[in-house]
Amino acid sequence: MNGESRLPSLVAVRSRWNALERDWQSVVVGALIVAFVSVLDVHIPWTWSW
Repeated sequence: MNGESRLPSLVAVRSRWNALERDWQSVVVGALIVAFVSVLDVHIPWTWSW
């Protein structure tokens, strides 16, 4: 197995890793938002009554 044949698989692994990092970053941001809303007792108006 030479270096050229490993290159596409390394690119695929790196691409998948970057996607997983983005997924985890989204989860962390969402968890922080939920935590702040809970701690600060912020009421989010889901329906607007005009």
